[in-house]
Amino acid sequence: MNIPIDWTVVGPAVIVAGGALIALLVDAFYPRRTWLGSGLPSTIALGLAGLELLRTHEPNDYVFALSFIVLAGTLFVVVASNVMNFENAMPPGEYHFLLLSSAAGALMMVAAHDLVTLIVAFELLSLPSIALVGLRQGDRVAIRSAWTFFLASVVSTAITLMGISLLYGVTGTLDYAGMNHALRTTDLPDSVVAVAVVLTVVGLLFKLGAVPFHVWIPDTYSGSSVMVAGYLSAVSKAAALGAVLILLATALPPARDTWQPLVAIVAALTMTIGNLGALRQRDAIGLLAWSSIAQAGFLLAPAAALFATDGRRAPVQYLAIYVLANLVAFAALAVIVRLRGSTTFEDLTGLARTDPWMGIPLGFALLTLAGFPPAVIGLVTKYVVLRPVIDGGHTWLAVVMALNVMLGLAYYLRLIVVLVDRADGEPYVSPSPPLSVRLAKAMVIVGALGLVVLSAWPDLLLSNLP
Repeated sequence: MNIPIDWTVVGPAVIVAGGALIALLVDAFYPRRTWLGSGLPSTIALGLAGLELLRTHEPNDYVFALSFIVLAGTLFVVVASNVMNFENAMPPGEYHFLLLSSAAGALMMVAAHDLVTLIVAFELLSLPSIALVGLRQGDRVAIRSAWTFFLASVVSTAITLMGISLLYGVTGTLDYAGMNHALRTTDLPDSVVAVAVVLTVVGLLFKLGAVPFHVWIPDTYSGSSVMVAGYLSAVSKAAALGAVLILLATALPPARDTWQPLVAIVAALTMTIGNLGALRQRDAIGLLAWSSIAQAGFLLAPAAALFATDGRRAPVQYLAIYVLANLVAFAALAVIVRLRGSTTFEDLTGLARTDPWMGIPLGFALLTLAGFPPAVIGLVTKYVVLRPVIDGGHTWLAVVMALNVMLGLAYYLRLIVVLVDRADGEPYVSPSPPLSVRLAKAMVIVGALGLVVLSAWPDLLLSNLP
């Protein structure tokens, strides 16, 4: 029997997966192992996948926007990862192979329209990500972090599979449209449907870093390479959010009375716990790790009002800015680790004065995440995700969101004060970096300029994303 292949779903993912294999082969047979050697085919593959995405999707399509965020975010990571050149403990070919394999899974997740594709894509995203965390040779901390990530992933996958099994048992289908039809037209046991929906949704929230599957994030981010942490915080989270939104909006609208309060409670707990954890941090990477948990709550909150005005658009628009700002921040910290060896607040004191090319973009990215002027685009997207929550009647959640915006300001602005403060002792002089570091610096500056442009003209984002 011939099974037709929907190339609008698998086309970009196949190209990215092919690029992963080519990157590994180039690294294996190239006379001298360099990050540019395997990074170049990775970059080309991501560009070709973007062209395929343009060919097969309308630019105002929901899946197009999510897939574009995944591709653009992965490209940013590939180029910025050149900062790890000459790091003998991190093999470049394996790094790019795992990174692009995970990105292929992310593309499949946001394009999936049945639960089999979703769970296979979920594992394709997760397993290479776990390997990336523990890839640095001889690093026991990285291996421990990878084990933490692996155990949390196994538990969440088991929970999701239990939910999917129950959904299949009561609806008789794994297709999103068929499941929606069965839930609307068939008299099904409400208790079984409720349990199935809760297990499926809660398990998928693992990759988003939402409560209760959030504890792996601080340990994993601190133990992995900085750009791997950036990838997990941005691209992996984008795929998870897209998959959850599409599943809720396409397959489970009839069960909204079950998942709407669940999503609202999880969003409120996630942003609150994330912000409280971030307030205690004295290291920039640890702060961004807990911040990414809090931001997951803001990303998830509009899903509680998915069918209100702009309920579907708001999280995607917020996601686009969050991904860009987070990658700028992590890439800047990757350069700082390479040049200074530390990201503690003490070592970052006065960075905006001593190394303005990294300090100022890092500060602007933090202002964007905080939603504080002059990073106007951050403030605009905070309003964008708050509006559907209010329109949907979730007033209590809107109040929690407003309180958490103020909590976020406390630690983001505290780090910004550190960046602009005067350092004690001898002033630090940034050395002349090699080409690999300059490429990473260029990505930081380009990303920060993108945030500046969007702050000046927010309609560039608001009118072009679905």
